[in-house]
Amino acid sequence: MERTPGKKLTFREAQLGAFEVLRFIDKLCTEQQLTYFLMYGSLIGAIRDKGIIPWDDDIDVMMPRPDYDRLVRYCAGHEKEMAPFKLFENSLVPQYPHPIARMSDMRYKIEFDNEKDYGIGLFVDIYPLDGVGSDMAAAQKLVHKSKRTASLCFLTSRKGYGVDNTASRLKMAVKLPAYLWANLLGNRHYIQKQERQCRKNAYEASEYVACVAQPWTERRGQNKNVYKKEWFSTIRVPFETGEFPVPAEYDRILKMGYGDYMTPLPEDQRGTHHTYDTYRLDEQ
Repeated sequence: MERTPGKKLTFREAQLGAFEVLRFIDKLCTEQQLTYFLMYGSLIGAIRDKGIIPWDDDIDVMMPRPDYDRLVRYCAGHEKEMAPFKLFENSLVPQYPHPIARMSDMRYKIEFDNEKDYGIGLFVDIYPLDGVGSDMAAAQKLVHKSKRTASLCFLTSRKGYGVDNTASRLKMAVKLPAYLWANLLGNRHYIQKQERQCRKNAYEASEYVACVAQPWTERRGQNKNVYKKEWFSTIRVPFETGEFPVPAEYDRILKMGYGDYMTPLPEDQRGTHHTYDTYRLDEQ
């Protein structure tokens, strides 16, 4: 019998549930000798708050592409042993619409406002870190190109045309034809295109690295996407009730992306990125 959604989680309960997914990722990566580290808002939380940022609605980790690929292969062959955890990645779950992976706790159910349902539970985002060569200009050009592909891929995951995270009227005017065009070509087209862009350069031979699959938005010509590979040796720091890996050069990385990351955002800017509700499934 299919289990039905039960109790709706509070915001903090959902954060702590995602933390348990992180604990599973940490255990699995330690056992399989895979490199990963906290990234983005979760990295800020680890350094500044010693835990999840109070208004952050997810946990983000990143893995060098060789380790990311090994994780996907491991999960493909150990699905039963991993339960109740499951890796959502487009080669493993055909209906999964994103170019990054998510580790999910299947004891929960996510109900999205404007994202097609693909059966995921409470999750942690797993971003691949790809090699982008040894020429900064070429690396930035590749990332800029992949950003357009990622935006169109995102539109194919939507239930319908909507505002989502779009701020300006001009962008909304451009978004409608982009939405129609993206869905005409379909999600698989963009997943495959993004995969080719991600694997254009060998990780081992690259001086620079970036999350090509889902790069940041650039502002005022600043480079927020391309890093030196040597910055990503790891150290462990306190995070919630444990210690977890972060890039050794976290200060360089965070200043590049956020500027003064040690000063919390003003209260009126402390919004969440996702629009969904999380439910604990009834035990049946």
